[in-house]
Amino acid sequence: KRMIPTAAKRWKQQIQYELQGEDYQSLIYTTEEEVSILPFYTAENVKRSFNVTIDTQAAISLFVSDKEQTLKRIAFWQAKNVVFFLLTLHKQLKKEEVRSWLPTTSLFVFSDEVIDTTLYQNAGATMAQQIALTIAELKEQPTILPSVCVKMAISEAFLLEIAKLRALRWLLNETFPTHTFQLISEVSNRGLSLLKTLHNEQYVQLAYEAAILGGSDYLLPKNPLFFKKSNLNSEKTQIALISSLCSTRKASLLNDLYTIEALSYEMYKKAQSFISYIEKEGGIQMMKQQRILQKWIIAKAHEAQKRFDNQCEAFLEANRGKIEWYQKEEWELYPFSKKSADRGTLMAKRLWEPFEIKQRQQWQKKTNQ
Repeated sequence: KRMIPTAAKRWKQQIQYELQGEDYQSLIYTTEEEVSILPFYTAENVKRSFNVTIDTQAAISLFVSDKEQTLKRIAFWQAKNVVFFLLTLHKQLKKEEVRSWLPTTSLFVFSDEVIDTTLYQNAGATMAQQIALTIAELKEQPTILPSVCVKMAISEAFLLEIAKLRALRWLLNETFPTHTFQLISEVSNRGLSLLKTLHNEQYVQLAYEAAILGGSDYLLPKNPLFFKKSNLNSEKTQIALISSLCSTRKASLLNDLYTIEALSYEMYKKAQSFISYIEKEGGIQMMKQQRILQKWIIAKAHEAQKRFDNQCEAFLEANRGKIEWYQKEEWELYPFSKKSADRGTLMAKRLWEPFEIKQRQQWQKKTNQ
């Protein structure tokens, strides 16, 4: 975990020797978050530390419309060691009524009681923006309960997502010292594709691992085939995977690691500057009303799309003729965004969509010939 100064100096000398005259700076990678990833980290890179000791647990989201069916599903998942349930109620049901018949052996939270910030990530907000907007939303709540659930979306950007979650908890603890927070994580759709490869499976697993090592309290399952309706078999498979990962990966294992400490602090500082910006603009509700918030996020989303397009074009060109896509007859859910972000409306949009739409149009032309 700790690298003594002499060892760090020798490593840098060895790296410079291996570069054979090339600049050491060429090994530093700057992410789209404007975070610099170094070849290695030492104590000099650590400004402040924040430890996380959360053990993540699997969670299930349920739509509640019938008492007997709901209790059966709860019992089924309890038998698989799921102890946290996120409930969305049918419009004709009342929370007081449902609470009266829920078992007392698990934790149940209603979806309308959760601060849900997943749209920001799915719409293309940077990680620092996501953190800052979460803090801002909490600050502007009329009342905050002593215990608050916050729902976050997680991508496959492993180290940065770990840093994001740790930085968020750090800021939550500092901003609301008298409150406790439960972080509920779900995998974002943003990087998922219609490719007939292992891309989605690998994306989902990396997001799971980042959520666990970042210190999420609860983790919801994600069907890698996002265009298919959720079913019991896919949920069972994903819950089993989450449980397996939770048994061997702990957020506390990354405490005091130079890389994690440095990246978490950098994310923390960037989020702080964005929080100040939001406050100067009059707060999150004012920014929404004036459409400043939407434009701020959409601008970042467009930048991310351009970078992704360049990478994707190179990938598709290198694999021309080797790639298969899931076609319309294989979809159960419409996989594309339905509105244009250029209208100033904040909406979820996957990075792969432009290429998939283009591929679909080409396929339709061929079938019509």
